[in-house]
Amino acid sequence: MLIGQKIEAAFNAQVGNELGNSHQYLAIAAYFEKEALFGLAKIFSKQADEEREHAMKFVKFLLDAGATPRFPAVVEPRNDFASAVDAAQLAYDSEVKTTEQIYALVDLALSERNHIAHNFLQWFVSEQLEEVSSADTRLSVIRRAGPSVLMVEAYLAHE
Repeated sequence: MLIGQKIEAAFNAQVGNELGNSHQYLAIAAYFEKEALFGLAKIFSKQADEEREHAMKFVKFLLDAGATPRFPAVVEPRNDFASAVDAAQLAYDSEVKTTEQIYALVDLALSERNHIAHNFLQWFVSEQLEEVSSADTRLSVIRRAGPSVLMVEAYLAHE
């Protein structure tokens, strides 16, 4: 096996984290769809798909490294939101937390002197820059729209 037990366990935990993020984005997408904000619903639904793809990248890596993928239970996502800002803030906070999780995995790979795992994680480090930046932009646009979130839909239609 190309990775040790600590990395195997940590990567399997990250599979659960990524799947949990996917579920949270589905809940956010459902909130926006219920509010008839279909552009935002589409964005967050797509984000849910991306998070699932991230989980599957970890699964594929584990398989390629000779490890055993595990699929931990996923905590029920938050399903109720006070506003569009509330939902977008949760998405932003989730991406910041995921960045911290990826950094911890990088630190583990370095401490284990596992260059294969470290190299694999570099894609996620770069991806988190895009994820946090996009989440921050969405949150900013929604905040600027204020109570008239329909303006965000018009903005998205021209994007």
